[in-house]
Amino acid sequence: GFPVDYNNGTFYKKISKSVGSTNHVCDQIPLTEDELEEVLTVDGNYKFMFAINNQFPAPTLVFHDQQVVSIRVYNDMSNEAVSFHWHGMFQTGSPWMDGVSMVSQCPIQPGEFFTYQFVASPPGTHWYHSHHGAMRRSGLAGAFIVLPKEGDKREDIPPVDKDVVFLAQDWQAAASDIEVVKEMAWLMYSFSKSSGKLGTQMRTYDGSISSLTHPISRALVNGKTKSFSASDTENEKAVPMEIFNVTQNGSLLLRIIQTGMTGEYKISIDQHKLLLVGSDGGDLIPTWIDYLIINPGETYDVMVFGNNTPGNYWIRLETTEVLDFFYNPVQPNVSFAQLHYQEAEEALPDSEKRECTVSEPCVMANCHWSPDALKRWEPNTKCVPINEVKSTPKSVAQVPVPIPTSENDLQEVFLNFHFSGSDLISPRPAVNTIHYKGPPVPLQLYPNIVNDQTVVCNNQDMTTCGDYCQCTHVVKLSTSKVTQIVLMAEDGLSTGTAHPVHLHGNRYYVVKYGVGVINETSGLLQGPNQDIEYSPDYRSAKWRNSSWNNGNIPDMNVKDPPLKDTVVIPYKGYVVLRLKTENPGFWLMHCHLETHMSVGMAVVIQVGDPMEMPKLPDNFPMCSSYPAYNEPDSKSKSGSGEKSGSNHMEDDALLQLPSTDGGSTKSQSVRNSYHRDDYSIMNISVGWFVLMMILMVLFVFGFCALSLVLISRHCTWTFPARSRRGYHDIDTEERVVFSK
Repeated sequence: GFPVDYNNGTFYKKISKSVGSTNHVCDQIPLTEDELEEVLTVDGNYKFMFAINNQFPAPTLVFHDQQVVSIRVYNDMSNEAVSFHWHGMFQTGSPWMDGVSMVSQCPIQPGEFFTYQFVASPPGTHWYHSHHGAMRRSGLAGAFIVLPKEGDKREDIPPVDKDVVFLAQDWQAAASDIEVVKEMAWLMYSFSKSSGKLGTQMRTYDGSISSLTHPISRALVNGKTKSFSASDTENEKAVPMEIFNVTQNGSLLLRIIQTGMTGEYKISIDQHKLLLVGSDGGDLIPTWIDYLIINPGETYDVMVFGNNTPGNYWIRLETTEVLDFFYNPVQPNVSFAQLHYQEAEEALPDSEKRECTVSEPCVMANCHWSPDALKRWEPNTKCVPINEVKSTPKSVAQVPVPIPTSENDLQEVFLNFHFSGSDLISPRPAVNTIHYKGPPVPLQLYPNIVNDQTVVCNNQDMTTCGDYCQCTHVVKLSTSKVTQIVLMAEDGLSTGTAHPVHLHGNRYYVVKYGVGVINETSGLLQGPNQDIEYSPDYRSAKWRNSSWNNGNIPDMNVKDPPLKDTVVIPYKGYVVLRLKTENPGFWLMHCHLETHMSVGMAVVIQVGDPMEMPKLPDNFPMCSSYPAYNEPDSKSKSGSGEKSGSNHMEDDALLQLPSTDGGSTKSQSVRNSYHRDDYSIMNISVGWFVLMMILMVLFVFGFCALSLVLISRHCTWTFPARSRRGYHDIDTEERVVFSK
């Protein structure tokens, strides 16, 4: 690649050329049409990014249901390890391919490669992204589409003329994602709540926080953006936006995927209704909507019809920020894409949003606020929470809603995704007051580590932990029972955020939704939902009405609820999930706001005993701590690489991310082997060592100080002009050049 400049409406590349024997100058050469196609304009600002196969967003991967997928990932980065999660894939029989660093696999180190191989299932709109560190929003994410088998195509929706991907994400021009996460960790763990002056927190309709460290600057659609802000620079004004083409009376299926890091969006198209038909791979009874709320981790399928006057119409991505931290009204941030009728000339739209009236109210899907809070800001708008959207009869017939046959047939778990602490002590991301810390070895490769209470914990063995508990949080569930998970977002603080929560390796039915208590006058949250009673430390909870135990919760939809893998917990509210935990393995469940997950808002769901889990393939790459005083373990494999298997080749899907040599790899069948039940953890006692080092430093410091005093009495110091040299003053052989 090469840097690009924009000047007076033209894009240029800088070319260095020699003048004489020593001087170099840069020429600006206009880009060719082909080169313009390769330029990543994004928002018009220079920023550190990652790319897959030199593409941003990452390449769209398309497969058919039940197809065996083989994807070889080369890590060509110099400093960062990486792993890839195939978001929405069940990974039945292959939990080690889920792509979570230090849960399902060892991270892929710089210079190494790893071959992912699994069955593509279920069909629908999914995606893939990095699951090591904070690189998802900066380029390591793309669409992962699984098409249904020929006989399973839907007959309850109109024919689709064009099927397109719509990748939506938040974007910050200044900071890289890694910097944002580090700032978040510093803010949460090292500074008090008074640090509001360091960031700019904004609030949404009910007064809950919508962004923790920075306001969302703009949204990208397929890597492009337009905002028309008064503060836009010339470069920001010049960048192109994404355009979606439709024909008059034609139809368009938008596969909307929220790949962002911190923020939710309200998506709409001027003068066009959207037909909501699916979410997270689950088919929904078609529902007409005007606005779609989508959070990081979620996917939605909507149809758009060319039933308006041919022309150009704005596609709007609005934040839900309506108040600043001190409850003063603010305007939401709006970014744009464009819907273009092919019968019309392409031009900037002059369209406006449809007016919502009493007689023709607007419909907002996936709304997670109380209607009393929403009506203050969005009058004449009906709030439809996700649990009120229905699955199709065919979908429910294929995956029945689990119903317990007896009290012993149900296992219920309360998981509180929240910030532990108080208004005076800096709150920290946690689940049931436990801050997740990654294990020293991958759980799926060394399953017996769950018995080590110095590493793994849960509520049963952390009751006396104190104000700050940090460990590898694991909750074990049986494979033989109906599972009911109650997700909550309550911490006793005066304000907080909603959390989009994703469960790996499983999908669940959303059977009930509860929001917090709203002040009828102000429309703001004033307390938690009263259906749940919390312990004083918010580490545990139960139904306030004991008659709700054993799955007897009133007003649950167990007939046709939506099937999801990511759901938003409203702040001070709750969500009830139903599923059959019949996919043995270690599955991460976490907030999909990267700034929350990276600093502790996660828990591992262990489904079944290790003996129930699939066996690892032969020669699967292992990793562990290395205590030098122990004998080397001949069975341990370090690093990451391609597994060895049989030489049987299958005519399956074959893809490659990113390749250094342009080569390809062929699918190999996975062979079962053995479990690694042993692990090693390096424990070093540092007390005496630290004490000795402190004494040594003090001695050296004292000796040096005394020496300087003595020398200064007998010496005259001079500073030759060459003692402070710039880069160009240093001889060529002295220079050290760093490159990425």
